[in-house]
Parts: sequence; C-alpha cells; structure tokens
Amino acid sequence: MKHVLLFSMLSMGILPVNSQLGNEISSFTEPEYLSIGGTSESTGTQPGKGNEQEQMPAVIFRSQDVCRAELKDFEFDIQYHVVSATIYFSGTNFRNVETGYITSNSLKSIRSLMARCAPGTMVVFDRVKVIGPDKEVRTIQGTSYLLK
Repeated sequence: MKHVLLFSMLSMGILPVNSQLGNEISSFTEPEYLSIGGTSESTGTQPGKGNEQEQMPAVIFRSQDVCRAELKDFEFDIQYHVVSATIYFSGTNFRNVETGYITSNSLKSIRSLMARCAPGTMVVFDRVKVIGPDKEVRTIQGTSYLLK
C-alpha cells in the first residue's frame, strides 16, 4: 500500500514539471538572430539585438554570399534555413530606401544592391522567416548593420 501511494504522488509531481520543461526546451532551440556570412567571429561583428545596430566593414559585407539563423550559446547543431527576408538599404550610394528580397540563405538575389554598399550605408534585415528541423516556419528578429 505504501508503494502504490508513493508512486502516485511522484507521478503527480513529475507531470507538471515535464510539460514546463518541454516549453523551455522549445524556447532554447528557437533561433535568436540572423547572421550574415559565416560565424560572427569571421565577420568581426555580433548580430544586432533589439533596436541596436551593429557595425561591419563595407568590404566584408559586400563579400558575403549567405546568411543564416543561429542559436545563441547552443552547443548542438540544429539547422535553420531562411525561407524569406526583406532587406532595406539606405544611406551612402542610395538616394532613397531601396528594398531587396531573399528566399533562401543565399544573398545572390540582392547582389546588385550589395555591390553599391559603401561606408555609411545602413542595411536592415526585416521580416526574417526561417524553417527548422520540425518543419515549422518561424519569424525571428532581424538585424541591422551600419557599414563602416
């Protein structure tokens, strides 16, 4: 009798913890930001968070071929692929705000706009949608770069 009662009490205590743990694990595996090029070490910048803007040399930005969604401080290799994003260019060499669109990790579709980027250009990645290993499409926070 003691064992049956103890087991049922343990089960009631474990179930709520497991349901909360599932939500926390899910939030740990959500991509937090968009990275341009390789890792942030290769570009010398940290991706933008919130309303902050990051600086990146214009030469390095123009030489990038890909962007990717990254998980901050996550040790396991979980791949997220960019489904779509809107990129705004303004400042140096841009008379008005010009818009470009990408539909994959590749930046080839905005290569002509990237070629015009010079120090003083502001590049904003917005409405970034990614797809993860669970095949769910998510909208993540974009980033902005002030080219120097």
